[in-house]
Amino acid sequence: MHLLVTLKDKVDVNVSEDVALIVCFLGTYYSVFAFTKNQSKIALLLQDLSNFERYGMPPGFENLEKKLNLWSKCAFIYAFFAVVVYSSIKFVQRSKCQKNNAQKNLDENCGFPTAIWSPVDINYFPVYQMVYFYVVVSIQTLMKLVLMISVLMLEMAHYVVLRIEHLEKMIVECFENRNTTIRKRKMIECILYHTEILEYASRLSNCFSNDMFAHLTMTAAICGCLEKSFIDGESQVCTLVHIIGWILSLFFACYGGQHLMSASDLFPTKIWNSLWYQAEPSLQKDVIFMLFRSQKALSVAAGPFDVVSFSLFVSVMKMSYTIMCYLTK
Repeated sequence: MHLLVTLKDKVDVNVSEDVALIVCFLGTYYSVFAFTKNQSKIALLLQDLSNFERYGMPPGFENLEKKLNLWSKCAFIYAFFAVVVYSSIKFVQRSKCQKNNAQKNLDENCGFPTAIWSPVDINYFPVYQMVYFYVVVSIQTLMKLVLMISVLMLEMAHYVVLRIEHLEKMIVECFENRNTTIRKRKMIECILYHTEILEYASRLSNCFSNDMFAHLTMTAAICGCLEKSFIDGESQVCTLVHIIGWILSLFFACYGGQHLMSASDLFPTKIWNSLWYQAEPSLQKDVIFMLFRSQKALSVAAGPFDVVSFSLFVSVMKMSYTIMCYLTK
């Protein structure tokens, strides 16, 4: 509404930050709605990834859990304090905004984290404080969600990779065993475990495909608009904090997707380097089928067009630069 009213009345106010925030909110809403749609599927997948009754707990699970919990806490703390810093700087700039109102005869609502339009005067106690509190709480609630969704995808991808590494060790142990009966029983377990891992990877991609598609389509536009706002000199510290948040969100997601792809690419090599050639012909056929099923790398789709990886991260950053140059021109 602030953007529309400003353009309609031809007010002398820079609207680049308005455009950047509108694009940010659209991307955030899209990601949150896509996540909410698949929330039950994600919960079931998390429940299955936490079940170790059949094949045991993968080695290194507790250390990985501690590391991922630390990353998750750091991301949450950054998102929380980013909003605090953003809101504080905007509030400190309130007096400057009020002077600008007096000089240009404007009626801007000053001190809010985002530019807002109101049909009535809200610049008096306690209405101003109530609206300010509502805006800050809303942004604090909303703007960290995309980052935390990306961190969740990163965590789940690492847990799938941990199971792949566990399966590699089981296959090596299977062929090192000299007892034929035990070796056949362990091979059956490995085949079933491999099928289960493939299912987990497919479900992971299905759960987060739409959210990652938002990164593919929206993050470049968001960063490009924010970079344009930064160049225009509109609250540069606030804009920089905002850009870093979106880049971190994209990086966490791409890191998780790349880690899954790399682990699945190395899996056939680990099987090939085991002592499978010393096993019975029937087990060798099972290994060949397992290798055949492992030729396609596991990945998290970013909609129907791409997969989540470091190449996607580079492509989005290049696109954001292109958008920024186009807007600046």
